[in-house]
Amino acid sequence: MRASLSYWQSVMLDVHILVSPDTPREWVAQCLDSVHEAADRAGYPVAVHIVDGVPGHIGKARAAGYAMGSHPYVTFVDDDDYVLPDAFACLMPALEAGSDAIYTRETTLQNGYFRATDRRHHLAVYRRTLLDGHDFSRWPAYDAMALRTHVERKAREVIDLPDAVYVYRLRGDSPARVIQRQRPELLEMARGR
Repeated sequence: MRASLSYWQSVMLDVHILVSPDTPREWVAQCLDSVHEAADRAGYPVAVHIVDGVPGHIGKARAAGYAMGSHPYVTFVDDDDYVLPDAFACLMPALEAGSDAIYTRETTLQNGYFRATDRRHHLAVYRRTLLDGHDFSRWPAYDAMALRTHVERKAREVIDLPDAVYVYRLRGDSPARVIQRQRPELLEMARGR
């Protein structure tokens, strides 16, 4: 039996990747390859959008990324990270259920060592309409945390999946960490305090 058009319209995902000129090219290539493979294996339409980073202001670039596409769900992958092949496929039941926010788990990679984490961080998938009213221009860093705070105040249903499908490369020289050190007050603001 073929799925109806309204079904496909409800489970489509736009994913954007901000690409910084300072990210090692082999990491960007690994990221892009992993996202395209996961999109091919998703089992539903996933559109991948590449966005130029905005030096010194992640939020401005993130706003451009989230504005791309028209699918009902949105997410991002950082250009120095990568996803596992089933990263988008594992989302399907939560998308089909019409969840407002969906979080997967991640594995951190630092100095060649992998460590599983259990927190809401990367591969956060949101219903596009929940982004309305969020001012990305306020967030040169901590943009994902600020958006999570915004969305969770509006969301009716939030689902945490057990699947660790995102690999987060921890590095002290990342553009986000540089901005975070320069603007420490952003952390408490992003938490909504």
